[in-house]
Amino acid sequence: MLPRLRKMGLTAAMAAMGLAAAIGHDALAQTPKRGGTLTMALEADFPSVDPLRISALVERQVGLAIMDPLFDIDAKGDIVPVLATGYEALDGGRTYRIKLREGVKFHDGTPFDADAVVFNIERVRDPKNGCRCLVNLANVAGVKEVDPHTVEFALKEPDAVLPAILSDAPGFMVSPTAAKTDPKSVAQHAVGTGPFVLKEWQQGHRIVVERNPDYWQKGQPYLDRVVFLPLSNEESRQSSLLSGSVDVIESPSPRFVTQAKANKKLRVDTGPGLGAVFLMMNTRTPPFDDVRVRRAVAFATNRPLFLKAIYQNQYPIADSLIGPGMWAHSPTPNFPGYDPKQAKKLLAEYGKPVSFTFGIAASPYTTLAAQALQEMWKEVGINAEIRQIEQARFIRDAIAHNFQMSFFRWAGRPDPDLNLYRAFHSSYADKPSSNYTQFSSAKLDDLLERGRSTLDRKERQKIYDQASAVLADELPYFYLYYATFHNVMSAKVHPGPIIADGVMRLQNTWVE
Repeated sequence: MLPRLRKMGLTAAMAAMGLAAAIGHDALAQTPKRGGTLTMALEADFPSVDPLRISALVERQVGLAIMDPLFDIDAKGDIVPVLATGYEALDGGRTYRIKLREGVKFHDGTPFDADAVVFNIERVRDPKNGCRCLVNLANVAGVKEVDPHTVEFALKEPDAVLPAILSDAPGFMVSPTAAKTDPKSVAQHAVGTGPFVLKEWQQGHRIVVERNPDYWQKGQPYLDRVVFLPLSNEESRQSSLLSGSVDVIESPSPRFVTQAKANKKLRVDTGPGLGAVFLMMNTRTPPFDDVRVRRAVAFATNRPLFLKAIYQNQYPIADSLIGPGMWAHSPTPNFPGYDPKQAKKLLAEYGKPVSFTFGIAASPYTTLAAQALQEMWKEVGINAEIRQIEQARFIRDAIAHNFQMSFFRWAGRPDPDLNLYRAFHSSYADKPSSNYTQFSSAKLDDLLERGRSTLDRKERQKIYDQASAVLADELPYFYLYYATFHNVMSAKVHPGPIIADGVMRLQNTWVE
């Protein structure tokens, strides 16, 4: 439980991480087999696995094979220790004392210890290194060694979120020796403590990792080798799985998931997800600078029909940015449902024609979804012009607030603060940031500030329920569905526990 994990031993930590590989799939009915190669098709290529650059799902998938984090997420969505063994939150949450696992070595044979943690944290905190995660560490005043297996974080303000932050890229540990010798090598030759050692990286073609024979979790990993193939084309991933040239694919189409569930040669791994898919509306740009228009869009959208027609009901309707895979998830009763009469009433009050540009990242299913929404809105007098935008520009435009409405996905993080604070706090509204909609609310600011500084989980739950209610009234985001993930694989693959971030923990995976 947050905020305290006192002295969790090796047995408890390994159980929390799903040491029994088949939990959630085979319920311990089968003994994992050692050996074999797993080939996994990723949804995109990427240039680096350096923790300084990790943010996307594909980067985390490869990164977690090579590097262990200090903490991770378990199958229940809780934060559990990995290279840490536990922590204490002291001084009202202004100090965190973290105990470290002993006897762990990096792939180059150098020891994992407090010095290594201090090096890694200072490396990601150094503004010169431009870590994507830098803003999440803004509350860290410093980190120091207490003894060879204990580190202490000093924080500027009380903080309930640090363990969750250290389950993400800032907590991924690389060998200080390797990083100091050649800082640029971390990108494609990262040296971690993880279950696999990076052996080959052919940019745009494949990444190969092999079993770490000295992995600290005895008996793991089961696989000899994992080959990652970046296949950005959805159809290519799916046909490769059907042909047997790959064993696992990410991000299949809803139609393919339906087909796979009926195919005895395939297995569908489905998780509850931490985030959501939504329409974001720029609250500083007409027509969405008027909340009546934002609410009219919501009332004009028949989400049950939309999800049935486009996604075969494979995703649950969302009413917040706190996904069902997170401990803080709960219903938001005041989120607007389908009511076209109410939509027309609000549009009449607004008194002006409503038309806008609806930006989407180009993909067949996103285009189909956008067209379905466009038709629904047209029925109440809302006119949307769909504009397909190249992915890199799509993200740049969002950060620069250069849009009216965008169709967006946020895969989520394991703490509500990491989903909500940067997305909606007003301190980010007036500059390029992930407060894409430039939303500003003094009431919400207060809730978000209290949520990150309150250590008691029950109190935090109340705070984030209130925050979700504010967002349901103001609607900078109109949530469509929760970011439930699907990985489809050969039936011979036993993937281990289902984790809400959608990343397979490959130390637990085995093949028949």
